[in-house]
Amino acid sequence: MARSGEEIRAALIKFAAKWGRYAGSERGEAQTFLNELFECYGSNRQTAGAVFEDFKTSAGFMDLHWPGTLIVEMKKPGVKVESARDQIHRYWQESSDEAADIPAARFVVICNFHELEIWEPGRFPTKPRLSVPLQDLPDKYDSLLFLADTTLDPVFAEHHRAMSKDAAKHIATLYLSLADRSAAPIDEIQRFTLQTVWCLFAEDLGMLEGYPLQTIVKRLLATKDPSSAKEIGFLFRVLNQKGDQHRKGELHGTRYVNGSLFLEPAEVDLTIDELRMLDRAAEFDWRQVDPTIFGSLMEGVLGEDRRAELGAHYTHEADIMKIVTPTIIRPWRERIDTVSSVAAGVALLDELCDFKVLDPSCGCGNFLYVAYRELRGLEQELKEKITTTAAATGMPAPVGPLPFYPLHNLHGIDIEGIAVLIARLTLWMGQRQMIDRYGAAEDPLPLVDMSSIRRADALATEWPEVDAIVGNPPFLGSQLLRGSLGDEYVEWLKKRFGVGIKDLCVYWFRKAQDHLKPGQRAGLVGTNSISQNRARSASLEYIVADGGVITDAVSSQKWPGEAKVHVSIVNWAKAPSMMPGEFILDGVPASAIDSSLRDASPSSWNVKTLKVNQNRCFQGPIPVGKGFIIDESLAIKLLADESGGYFRVVRRYLTGDDITEDPGQWPTRWIIDFGVMPLEQASKYPEPLKIVRTRVKPEREKNQDKGFREKWWLFGRPRPEMRSALAGKKRYIAGGSQGKRLLVAWQDAETCPSNLTNVFAFDDDYSMGILLSKAHDAWAWHRSSTLKGDLRYTPTSVFMTFPWPDPVSPAHREVVAELSRAVIERRQEICKKENFGLTKLYNLMDDGAYADLKKLHKQLDEAVALCYGWPKSVAQDSQEIVRRLTQLNMEITEGTRSYNPFAPR
Repeated sequence: MARSGEEIRAALIKFAAKWGRYAGSERGEAQTFLNELFECYGSNRQTAGAVFEDFKTSAGFMDLHWPGTLIVEMKKPGVKVESARDQIHRYWQESSDEAADIPAARFVVICNFHELEIWEPGRFPTKPRLSVPLQDLPDKYDSLLFLADTTLDPVFAEHHRAMSKDAAKHIATLYLSLADRSAAPIDEIQRFTLQTVWCLFAEDLGMLEGYPLQTIVKRLLATKDPSSAKEIGFLFRVLNQKGDQHRKGELHGTRYVNGSLFLEPAEVDLTIDELRMLDRAAEFDWRQVDPTIFGSLMEGVLGEDRRAELGAHYTHEADIMKIVTPTIIRPWRERIDTVSSVAAGVALLDELCDFKVLDPSCGCGNFLYVAYRELRGLEQELKEKITTTAAATGMPAPVGPLPFYPLHNLHGIDIEGIAVLIARLTLWMGQRQMIDRYGAAEDPLPLVDMSSIRRADALATEWPEVDAIVGNPPFLGSQLLRGSLGDEYVEWLKKRFGVGIKDLCVYWFRKAQDHLKPGQRAGLVGTNSISQNRARSASLEYIVADGGVITDAVSSQKWPGEAKVHVSIVNWAKAPSMMPGEFILDGVPASAIDSSLRDASPSSWNVKTLKVNQNRCFQGPIPVGKGFIIDESLAIKLLADESGGYFRVVRRYLTGDDITEDPGQWPTRWIIDFGVMPLEQASKYPEPLKIVRTRVKPEREKNQDKGFREKWWLFGRPRPEMRSALAGKKRYIAGGSQGKRLLVAWQDAETCPSNLTNVFAFDDDYSMGILLSKAHDAWAWHRSSTLKGDLRYTPTSVFMTFPWPDPVSPAHREVVAELSRAVIERRQEICKKENFGLTKLYNLMDDGAYADLKKLHKQLDEAVALCYGWPKSVAQDSQEIVRRLTQLNMEITEGTRSYNPFAPR
């Protein structure tokens, strides 16, 4: 699973704390250090193809060589990293392999365990991109983003994250103080907050000479009875006036600002304590404040309850780059690399400066800010390419200034007015900072008209014509829509999009695809439901069916902060004129990416259900009524009446937690279950029926489902097909329907499964062996949906499509059966002795405990592979297993392979 920016940063904090104390030799721990550094980014050094000390150059062996991507030279603590610059330059010059078409490494790192120097010698040969102490690496984690995904551009900009967050916290505290005491109408307090922030920023960047706001605040603090509403309000009014009639004294050097920011100057009276808060906020160096901190500011302004209602969430820059890089940066950089004449370069620059980007759920503007920063960087790259091309070809350089990327090419929509104001402010701040970094653009004053960032319901308004769409639509599950948005709006959604009620982000994906023109690109974050089951058909399958090609994706990753969700990040092109040169899935190349966000070739088989598999796997019954469940004391009392035969309807009740946590995988609850009995037969068990009549019937009578009301003594979904399949069996196999692992266990026929378990109607050890195997597990993870990273096993998507082996030799079946018995017996022995469940057992086994059980599982996997006719080497390779099972599914479906694995033997 891909790691979010927040997870990478958290891992690097632990990493820096550990290695910051290291004082040993370079040779002693360099490889461990580098392996753990890769792990912080959620990658594996060996899997990535980076090797230790295998590439010899004229300067010696490279400590680490990742062909085409990275060279690392390690030095012992205390050795200055600059001392290795000549050495790594020779490494880099000799790292290419023309015969194998491997370019020189893009990045070079020198590290002495306590400091890193990062180079990009092909583009910037004269100085490092960044020198960073190890303890600061967590806040500059995106400078090594290529460790997570080689297609992501690292970010070398100075972020000053800690300072930026502190500055945002001071401003948010001031805002909340004003709001809590109702110092003014809330919209005026919001305007005052943002107008104040801009002034602090503008003062430190010389846009307001003489620090007028800070001067006024300090004077007010020294005044016996200050009137900040009058004094600061007057400053804000002046900033909205053309001319210089008031520009004397404290206001000398102020200029007309406008840009809608001061169109309504706020007048708010601050207490002495609030003036002190503002004075302390002014002490920050606002030149270094990262505009993306206003995601945090928005949290303080909107409040958590409102954010949760909207499904609005702050996005880390590393995660934004997972969209901006493939949707904007990479396509433009590929075009820049092809420029071979001055005229072509100038024409491409004109096209770049006309490129328009939309974020239809822009929030505080972080996606647009990053897009703007990177587009200005591309503008600079292209201008440098024009200059070098002119020099190399002897052609004259362009006469006069070249165009720049304009801020007004960025478009945003958000339903919250305060978010729109913050987004505009973020971009105005970003524009001024980019002038310092990349050179002239529009005059920062008066502020650029940003009416292209507007307040509206993005699903109900027309979107502007643009060239690319990026963003993070709101996260709101389908089951929460009515409560959050109301019945009328949900009915409108159903009518407008024609796909029923889905997770809210689904509608953004559909609208984005409809809005794109052929050849244009989009990149959006969505809950990971978009690649699963019902939501997939309305989103990613719709995109693919309409000519969309998914080029880059993160199939699932945790989302940072308060949003307890897993997301998918999807980038696609609509009807591209030619297929992309490469596809990137979860940071590694893929042959293609399907709508399930899995690796698949363009002609990949869309697996089908196998009719022979019917009536062998079922979701457990759904009671629909808590009153069916009884406590153990009542169950024992009922069962004590042997004359009543109550054992037929008072049954142990199995949950998913029983399978994972109980040492014997034994049910810990009881339930009254009349199966599919008519009422007259259920009446033969008067005491249990009396309980159900008292506890369940009143609740059922309120249910809108007619069947639930009329057959109140039966489970809502009693699963008669399951009961028929289990008839005559003394035991069956049960598995949890969701969890971190796929776990199955034997159950007595008398046990009633819950709806959070799946029932496999088999009673033989061979079948148990197949369900315990890596083959079944790999297929389950491939075909299942996930919830917060947990497996969600559904009979239809997993079992019904799973091709069972059909071994010719009875001996092969018996080997599987024997090993199945051995696995069950050994794990039962351990669980009983240690008094813990299967979850803890397998966690410990993964950590190295119970090697004998792990060996039994390996032998079982190999025996199952043999039943399929596969070599043993396939038994532990999940990707290869899925490929082979997909091929089997196709052959069975198309009739080229006979399939009858459940025939009597």
